Amino acid sequence: MPRPPKAFQGSTGSDSLDALAYEAAQETATALGRIGSKLEAALETLRRHDATDNANQNRDELVQEAADAAWILFIQRDHLGLKTDHHLLNTYDIPKDVMARVGVMVRKHDKI
Repeated sequence: MPRPPKAFQGSTGSDSLDALAYEAAQETATALGRIGSKLEAALETLRRHDATDNANQNRDELVQEAADAAWILFIQRDHLGLKTDHHLLNTYDIPKDVMARVGVMVRKHDKI
């Protein structure tokens, strides 16, 4: 098992709790990465749709899927105490129409 960074090493000489904190931090970072990847995939699907003439998917549904993915990332970051600043908008290049739908919940049977 890899040794945790010094920031996670305790002064008591026992690394077991510190190793657990390190493992939790690793899993948190991995989870945020997965959530970010889902947002990137949703945004890429929307971009491909916009670049395709006569696309066969409903654009409003794709916008909502991207907005839902962004909302999940924002909520998770907020829960962890991380700021959801404008850098996320630039990092993920989130379009304005997607941001307008972030946090809007649509029931599956409702039309968008």
